[in-house]
Amino acid sequence: MADDFDLRNPDTFVAGTVGPPGQRIFFLQASGSGHVVSLKLEKGQVWALANLLSELLEREGFDGPAEDVGSLHEPVTAAWTVGRLATGLDSDGKVIVVIAREIDDSDDDDDAESATEPDDPERSGGRARFHLDYGMALGFTTQAMLLVEDGRDFGMRNGHRPPAS
Repeated sequence: MADDFDLRNPDTFVAGTVGPPGQRIFFLQASGSGHVVSLKLEKGQVWALANLLSELLEREGFDGPAEDVGSLHEPVTAAWTVGRLATGLDSDGKVIVVIAREIDDSDDDDDAESATEPDDPERSGGRARFHLDYGMALGFTTQAMLLVEDGRDFGMRNGHRPPAS
């Protein structure tokens, strides 16, 4: 079984990349209490997580301020590759929990009933839980969206233009 992680109020929670545009490898990384957790994921997963967090913050009526999410600690060594991501509020509220599950063979299966529950002792693969306050989640959302756009043509084919220097 792969490693499980549970970081509450991490000092950093950031998406980052290694490599040149077109060959970038994306990572989700959190650090706190002397630990650094790095997970490999796809660019689309970074974008989706940022959108999920943004929607959750909007529903909760939080518009700032955003916290500094930090930067990627290098060299990056991923504990495992993310297959599934989920977000939710903890039972006390005002804390967002991001749950990442390691990719496994069942991630290719569209039948939701075949997937094991997160606390199922029979599950395979790692799980990470990151408990974020609203400011950290908003900071991540902003940083992650900029990261996904970095290296692109800023959507120039769709009429978007880069900011003036």
